[in-house]
Amino acid sequence: MSVAIAGPASDSDRNLHDLFLVDAADAGKDLARLREQAPALVVLSDGEVDPAEAAARGATLVLPREVPSHVLASALLSAAAWWREEAALREERELLLDRLVASERTASLGTLSAGIAHEINNPLASVVANLAILAEQLPEAAKKPALMSELKDAVAEAQRGADRVAQIVRGLKVFSRGDDERRRSVDLAQVADSALRLVANELRHRARVVRDFKPAPPVEASEPHLVQVFVNLVLNAAQSIPAGDAKQNEVRVAIRPGGSGQVIAEVADTGAGMSADVLARVFDPFFTTRRVGDGVGLGLSICHGIVTSLGGRIEAKSEPGKGSLFRMTLPAARASVAADREPSLAPRTRGRILLVEDDPLVARAVQRILGDEHEVTSVSGGRAALRALADATYDAILCDLMMPEMSGMELHAELSRTRPELTEQMAFLSGGAFTEAAREFLARVPNPQIEKPFDPKTLRELVGRLLAR
Repeated sequence: MSVAIAGPASDSDRNLHDLFLVDAADAGKDLARLREQAPALVVLSDGEVDPAEAAARGATLVLPREVPSHVLASALLSAAAWWREEAALREERELLLDRLVASERTASLGTLSAGIAHEINNPLASVVANLAILAEQLPEAAKKPALMSELKDAVAEAQRGADRVAQIVRGLKVFSRGDDERRRSVDLAQVADSALRLVANELRHRARVVRDFKPAPPVEASEPHLVQVFVNLVLNAAQSIPAGDAKQNEVRVAIRPGGSGQVIAEVADTGAGMSADVLARVFDPFFTTRRVGDGVGLGLSICHGIVTSLGGRIEAKSEPGKGSLFRMTLPAARASVAADREPSLAPRTRGRILLVEDDPLVARAVQRILGDEHEVTSVSGGRAALRALADATYDAILCDLMMPEMSGMELHAELSRTRPELTEQMAFLSGGAFTEAAREFLARVPNPQIEKPFDPKTLRELVGRLLAR
């Protein structure tokens, strides 16, 4: 055990010692500062400080100056042992809380799963039906000009349905990445919209959804964490309203700029409301008014923790029978970060593109999009890509991130070792970075990346930027 005898001028490094032994007369008002520099602080005093006041300022223990040496030694050992035990308990509590937060997120996914399936099945039914019509009637379209117009409408409807599926899947991917704590510039309206798509089926038979999104600056935050906040708040609002009378009830989600560089987000409902007693405890961990088995009472506590960790605040207003309102106030990002998109650059020459993609359907779609403008060679994995790169020269490499045998990450690492100049020509097509290693990789490398599903314009712009380098 390391013990330091500290005075008011001590500049010991933080936590360099296990314990500080300090005389109250020497320490003066510096107890709090000294407490920051060592885990435990023992104060010697003959009445200069009140024990309760000293404890409030960070003292672990207050002893009289004229204490026998063996008693002092025992007290110091006890104080250090107490701190170690407290530190172990704090670490255990934090680990347990992390697990409970993950459990709450998993429980939310379970609650949402049936609704998400419903939300996906509706547009998917449109996509499947319209594609079937195209397959049946396309051979006749050349003979019947009137039919061509109908088939164009079918294609447009299929595209709209596919876009809806893509938006829902994107929101689900963001929500499930709860361990992604990287902060970036986030548009609250986009986050709120993603959350509303995830919980749409929970709201459908309970209330009308009103989106009141005013132009507001972005905030600096982890997008998955903010999606979880909105999902928790909107689910809380939905569950306060009985199913069956959606026309008479409303859940309103509002985003607007606040004063002094702040952004305000609100979730309001016309549900049952809360009594003053419930309202006073609404953000307490494990407090819930639901039936046993319907939740562990962490949803609103998690919201409070996430918002306050971002330097914001969250408050609730409610009255029985008059609904509830939850208001978040978050600091705006210091500088509005422009979207990570560059102007479309049309290459002057036809490029040679190596496509590394193990899904043949995706590979054929990419070839159809790029084939008129570029020469596209498709291979099904990282090892095949290495062979292709040994035999020919390419202007750009489009690479899937997650593939069997050799992933896009492993291909990038191998090229970095053997032919580093080729890594500058790579761009990644990601179906979802589902592992911590994949998320860390995409955050670390400077290569362009787009998520599947992507539209032809986005893919062509990506290739244009690669070829313009």
